[in-house]
Amino acid sequence: MFTLAAGVAAWPSGAMAQAADPAALLRTLMDLEKESWQFVKDKNIAGMRDYMADDGLQIFGDGSRYDKPQFLKFMPDFRLDSITYDSAGEIKVWTPDVATLLYRVTYASGVKDGKATTYKVMSANTYVRRAGKWWSVLYQESPVP
Repeated sequence: MFTLAAGVAAWPSGAMAQAADPAALLRTLMDLEKESWQFVKDKNIAGMRDYMADDGLQIFGDGSRYDKPQFLKFMPDFRLDSITYDSAGEIKVWTPDVATLLYRVTYASGVKDGKATTYKVMSANTYVRRAGKWWSVLYQESPVP
C-alpha cells in the first residue's frame, strides 16, 4: 500500500480531477469501507458480492491476494475479531468516476478457530463508479510499525 500511496502522491496535481465535494465523497467512500469490514465480520457474502467489483482485487499486508471469487470463497473461514480506524482517511480523486481512499486501521483476525493476529496497516482502496454505483476495484494494505 505504501508503494501505491507513494505513487499516488507522485502524480502531478493536474492529473487529479476535482470532486464536486471532496469531503462528501470522502464520507461516502469511508462509509462504504466501514460497511465492507462489517460484511467480512458478519460473513455477509451477499453484501460483499454487491460491494466488490467483479474485476476487483484485494492484497493484504501478509502478502495474500484474492480476486472476488477467491475472497467470497475464503470469507466463511475468515474471522475478523476487532477493528479500529486509526484515521478519518483522505481521498485522491483521479477522475469524476475514480477515487482512492487512504486510511490507517488496526484489526485482529484469524482463520477458523486459529489464533488471531493483530495487524496495523495503511489501507488504500480504489473505487470506480459504474452506472452510478461505487465499486471497490483494488484494496491494498501495507503493515506499519
